[in-house]
Parts: sequence; C-alpha cells; structure tokens
Amino acid sequence: MIVEFENIKRKKTQDFICDILYFGKEQLFPRHKNIFINIKRVYNQGTVGDVFEYDDREFHMRYDGTLSPTEIVTTLLHEMVHVKQYLRNEMPDTFGYKTMKEYYNQPHEKEAYTKEEILTEEYYADKRL
Repeated sequence: MIVEFENIKRKKTQDFICDILYFGKEQLFPRHKNIFINIKRVYNQGTVGDVFEYDDREFHMRYDGTLSPTEIVTTLLHEMVHVKQYLRNEMPDTFGYKTMKEYYNQPHEKEAYTKEEILTEEYYADKRL
C-alpha cells in the first residue's frame, strides 16, 4: 500500500496516520496489494471523514483536522472499512438517503460503524503489546 499526503507535512503525523492505515489494511484486506491512498486533512468541510474510489485501487481519503488523536484512529479505521467495501464491490453505486437515520441504516455504514469500534479497540490493544 502506498500512502500519499496532500497537505500533511509533519513526519510524526504522517507516521501516525500510516500506522493506522496499515493496521486497518492488515485487519481488513491483508492479501490486497497495490493500493494507493491519498490522504488530506480538511477543515470546515462538513465531514468527520470520507473516502472515495478515484480509480481501480486508488482512493482519496479526508479527515477533519480538528479531531483528537483517538478520533483520528476511529475515523480512519471507519474509512478503511469503506476501502475494503470498495475493493470487494460492496459499496453501492449511488447513495440514496435523505435523512441521517437513512444514512446510518445503510448496510455499508452499519458495517463501518460496527467494525470501527472493534478495530479501534484492537488497534490500541496492539499498541500496548
């Protein structure tokens, strides 16, 4: 997996993000190779985090720059669940929700919210070893 940083210059922050993304990859899609993720920190974009498939195995991921380190871990692992869903063609082609309740009830979001909690716990457990 290759990670490219769009506007994140601090090496410590880059290392932290890479650690999270590689952990997510190993947990969710360990056999997939040649994955490219462009990651960008954003402000005032109305999102905590999101990811889009730009091309085959190429993803653009964003996260809110005001998040705490713990929130960054949870958010990026949530987005890595979506990367797994894209890779396995489990993401819908269109997103048809009108309310937040409909958004949270979409199968791909249910899975991502469930797995983000488990993955976050496993990430921190792994760091304690």
